[in-house]
Amino acid sequence: MAFNGNNLSPNGYPARSAWSSSGRTHGRQKSLGDAFRTIRARNGSMSQNAHEIADALRAPVSPKLVILCLMWYTSSALTNTSSKSILNAFNMPATLTLIQFAFVSSLCVFLSWLSGIFPVLRTKISALRHPIREPSREVIMTTLPLAMFQIGGHLLSSTATAKIPVSLVHTIKGLSPLFTVLAYRLIYNIRYPTATYLSLIPLTIGVMLACSSERSYGGQLLGVLEALLATLIFVTQNIFSKKLFNEAAKVESEGGNVQSKKLDKLNLLCYSSGMAFALTMPIWFWTEGITLLKDFLHDGSVDLSELPNSMDHGRLTLEFIFNGIFHFGQNIIAFILLSMVSPVTYSVASLIKRVFVIVMAIIWFRSPTTSVQAVGIALTFLGLYLYDRTSESNKADRSARMMSESRNGAPLLPLTEAPAQTGRYRASPQLRNGAFQS
Repeated sequence: MAFNGNNLSPNGYPARSAWSSSGRTHGRQKSLGDAFRTIRARNGSMSQNAHEIADALRAPVSPKLVILCLMWYTSSALTNTSSKSILNAFNMPATLTLIQFAFVSSLCVFLSWLSGIFPVLRTKISALRHPIREPSREVIMTTLPLAMFQIGGHLLSSTATAKIPVSLVHTIKGLSPLFTVLAYRLIYNIRYPTATYLSLIPLTIGVMLACSSERSYGGQLLGVLEALLATLIFVTQNIFSKKLFNEAAKVESEGGNVQSKKLDKLNLLCYSSGMAFALTMPIWFWTEGITLLKDFLHDGSVDLSELPNSMDHGRLTLEFIFNGIFHFGQNIIAFILLSMVSPVTYSVASLIKRVFVIVMAIIWFRSPTTSVQAVGIALTFLGLYLYDRTSESNKADRSARMMSESRNGAPLLPLTEAPAQTGRYRASPQLRNGAFQS
């Protein structure tokens, strides 16, 4: 796929590419804002106006997209339910996070090695197009900020998951659009369309209702706060690593230039996870490692019988392996999706993934849900969907190109210039979470 400025999405990844050799592509879909402008510009009938809105709200569908999304949703749901099962039996969130980092980094190296043996993998999977580079000062300094964000975000997510239901953790993470808009508005003085602000109302009310009952989080208010902090960290990562993701997309789309100084997404994932593993080791040793080592040296094994949902050592080991593989799987599938579909398609797929994880967690763990909380979760889904559909895709594509050309001191976010006398900017509302989020 040849790279050009028009193919860069507001996610910082290629916006469009062919599904197959036949050249079938996902073109730009009309946004909700486009639909309202069309309705205002013409005096159409009620049915015509309804058709315009319905066309903007629908998600583009193809068989390959459905299969890939189902794999993404399944791997994400299995990762989250498995994480909760592990933490119910073995309440060591730092240990779980450390093992996840190890699996992601090592499996990146393994897949890169495998693609060297079977070159067809590099031609079929864009994320494997470039091999893993040798460590260098430039590589380490590039990925160190990402590693720091991952450490904070994943440790807090795991700790929150140990305290409160998975469904509530992901409902709280649904507030990321609110934090993103607030950060851009307050820090960068960015103006969003009115429709974006309106879409945040059901989103915020929904999360508040979902957290309204003490029964929903078992009195563990600290778990709710940890989930909120994790969301803030991931939003901050998405804002300040935007340019890095843009450059990774450009490197990946430029087929033969292996000697490029910029890192592709597989190298970013490999090195950021590897460094996160190394930097998490002291935290793990201080918080959990000492206790585990004392237990092991005293009894010759780690005692797993203290909690009511305990597992034997063999089952727990298999659960960790299962969790690590699927945790890596959801990351690599997200990269494949990002390189194959338009930003609108990806945003809808990402929204459905969060819905899928929440619903599956409620069913799997039989989480008690009151009618008020059910309404709250539904409002959260509605708010997320409306937020996605207020996107102005054409402006976002131009904004992403501007951002990829920005240098230090320029705002690393998608924006379009407002009238010069205001000194402010108008932003596209569609800013997607990075693939590194749990």
